[in-house]
Amino acid sequence: MTSSMRRKIRTTTTLVLVSAGAACAQKPVTSSFVAMLGPNDTVAVESYTRWADSLAGTNVAAYPRAMVRSYTVHFAPGGEVSHIHLTSGAPGAETVTTTDFSYTGDSVVVQTQRDTLSRRFAVATSGERPLPFFEDLFAFWGIALEGVHSSATDSTTLGMLWGSQAVPVTVLRTGASEEDFGFSGWGMAHATFGTDGHLDRLDMTPTTSKYMVTNVPMVDTKATAAAWGERPQPGALSPRDTASADVGSAHVVIDYGRPSARGRTVYGGLIPFNAVWRTGANAATQLITDRDLVIGGTPIPAGTYSLWSEATESDWSLIVNKQYGQWGTEHDAAQDFARIPLTVSKLTEPLEQFTITVTPTGARAGTITLAWGDTQGTVAFTVK
Repeated sequence: MTSSMRRKIRTTTTLVLVSAGAACAQKPVTSSFVAMLGPNDTVAVESYTRWADSLAGTNVAAYPRAMVRSYTVHFAPGGEVSHIHLTSGAPGAETVTTTDFSYTGDSVVVQTQRDTLSRRFAVATSGERPLPFFEDLFAFWGIALEGVHSSATDSTTLGMLWGSQAVPVTVLRTGASEEDFGFSGWGMAHATFGTDGHLDRLDMTPTTSKYMVTNVPMVDTKATAAAWGERPQPGALSPRDTASADVGSAHVVIDYGRPSARGRTVYGGLIPFNAVWRTGANAATQLITDRDLVIGGTPIPAGTYSLWSEATESDWSLIVNKQYGQWGTEHDAAQDFARIPLTVSKLTEPLEQFTITVTPTGARAGTITLAWGDTQGTVAFTVK
């Protein structure tokens, strides 16, 4: 992080927290957020109250299993954050994890405790007061973004604490009541503010989170936690899976994450047009072959690769990249080994979950198929 970026983060963070405290000086502000993934799937709810010197709230998340997080944020007389206490655990669990963030002049000390296990470390901040980054603790985003919204700043950089480092988050004013914010590898989200200056809506669909978050008068987090804790736990939003086949003398494996449509547009939506897509979810999709292949007429030597793809309204290409093991937003085009056209066709029945198949079609031949929604793309391969 450059010294100029540190100066920007330090100035803006102070502005944010003074503004947030001033906004609550007259009377407490109580509200809630509901986060949706698609039109029908609630993934998190949160309720909070803000006073002049503190903020307290509870968040309940659904995936991969029900989780309750409660937090208290304390502000110093000048408005800057001084301490954050966060607890997390399953609904009704006797054992929870507690995390304390204690801010000093030039650092933040993070202390985590669960049963007898504890961890403590300090992060140098050069005078900044970065809030911890949680994509689904929405009141924290409210604190940061409302402060920028109330200022005359058109663009700035906020510091958010991610693990043991402060990550710069770009904030751009895009309208009288709108801001875009985000960082490389996560994407840019869109915030909308109400006439009272408070955060009203977060559109995280362009990011890896994919949530749509709305401010509502009140939700019952206690009842939600009890209900979600009693139902069968849904597991990961995009579980990892493997497509594999023995074709001739080759063992071909594709390891990938499987997102679900959840009522959203797939081809041209979740699979964007004219942009490289991770071809799955979470960590980059991997192709592993122990024999040389020829995929769509392109020789692919034995080895491990990452797979990406790019679609238009009329076609779809498979991208074989020489890197592997990276996160699914870290595509390096300079490492692309080949771009291979897929044959695109329509499915007779929509497919809810993204599916890759490797299918033998002959003694030394097979196909790779990517299918989701009402569309599939297929390419033939042979074993050399």
